[in-house]
Amino acid sequence: MKYLWNLMLAVTLSGCASMGDIEDPQSALNTPKSFGAVDTGWHRPSPHWWERYHDAGLNALIDQALAQSPDIRLAQIRVSQAAAVADQAGAEHGPNVDGNARATRKRYAEQYDVGAPLAGHYGSTYVLGVEARYTFDFWGRQRAALKVALGETAARQAEVQDAKILLTSQIAESWFELSRLLEVKKLAENALELRTQTLRIVESRVKAGLDTEVERWQAEGDLPATERDIAELDEQIGLQRNTLAALAGLPMNALADAVPDLEPTQGTFLPPFIPAELIGQRADVVAARWRVEAATQGIEIAKADFYPNINLHAFAGLARQDLSVGLSDWLDAGSRTYSIEPAISLPIFDAGRLRAHLKERVSDLDVAVETYNHVLLTAVRDAANQMVSLGALEPQLQAQERVLTTRRTAFDLAKRQYASGLTNYLTVLNAQNALLQARKQQADIRSRALVLDAELNRALGGGFDTSNSTMHFTGKSS
Repeated sequence: MKYLWNLMLAVTLSGCASMGDIEDPQSALNTPKSFGAVDTGWHRPSPHWWERYHDAGLNALIDQALAQSPDIRLAQIRVSQAAAVADQAGAEHGPNVDGNARATRKRYAEQYDVGAPLAGHYGSTYVLGVEARYTFDFWGRQRAALKVALGETAARQAEVQDAKILLTSQIAESWFELSRLLEVKKLAENALELRTQTLRIVESRVKAGLDTEVERWQAEGDLPATERDIAELDEQIGLQRNTLAALAGLPMNALADAVPDLEPTQGTFLPPFIPAELIGQRADVVAARWRVEAATQGIEIAKADFYPNINLHAFAGLARQDLSVGLSDWLDAGSRTYSIEPAISLPIFDAGRLRAHLKERVSDLDVAVETYNHVLLTAVRDAANQMVSLGALEPQLQAQERVLTTRRTAFDLAKRQYASGLTNYLTVLNAQNALLQARKQQADIRSRALVLDAELNRALGGGFDTSNSTMHFTGKSS
């Protein structure tokens, strides 16, 4: 046996296939700073950032969505699938032990199988025992395979968080849009009332002979146009409620009476620069990084295939071969049998299969690295865009307040002058339309402020923290 082991070791050291001149990976990982992000020490968004709007309906809707959204459940199932693969890879580290029971009935040939007394007769062979198999992981193939599986599991865990962050952001933005539509509808209803009042003034002036029927028909024509606008808004509100129900995995009529009750926030505090530490911890960036680590271990698997594979197969049990076997025969010491079978397989010639496989794994790593770089660049741009838009929004809000003040003053003045006969109806109509448009624009800007606030929280990671992850690249679950 000692001679056999020495021979196997010598063959192992001399029989490895050559990796030749296979090139190393060409791609290099970028960092958030590579794309303009800066270490700022900026605070991480709260994992429940939507609670800052103090809307109980929004909070309840997001809780329901996180609990029963099909997208979230699908992502969690994928984690379970990856974890099962990791369990299988981890099981390869240990020996396999199987019970074995065999019974064979046959006719023994006179010139081949056995001698007397079985030769030329029928007999039975019985074997009871235990088999153990173990593969030595000298080259780290099994360890690398486990790390690949753990890496994929960790990446999918991050993707669950990314799906949750995206879902909460989508629900919040849809909720803000519903709030905007309801506010615009209220403005349209106010416009209908305002135009009704204007029509009464026109009718009184027509009776007094101060205006003609032309002005009256113009004023009356504004009423059905406004009613049409209200009907269109009702349609948009219904569609928006259906969108929210679908995002949360609820029946389509579940939110038929939903009305947002948002409290104004204290404003969004913009970081002075793009926070590198938060970009690097975004769930999508973390998932891409874990896949780079998994692809790195994939190369180690491919390299290990170039080396010999050494297995050990052992058997111990009881065996009988006779014309008849009784229970007492199994207690006889002569029934005992055992064996040990070390085996080695050497990759000597495979027509380039191993080299091609290693090249493929190297290319896989390059793809994973460039995918990570793309995700990282997209994340930096995402945060930069939200910061630019939010930075430009405050001046827009201030300017719109001034616009609304002037439009309101102009309409009040035109209405008084018209009632006094100092101007015509066209002046009133133009001032009225300008005021209504200014009110709608203000509602739009306020809604966009909420949307951009939510988008900035999402772009900065949505509160995802890698320190809370249950999987790290240590080769085991933590």
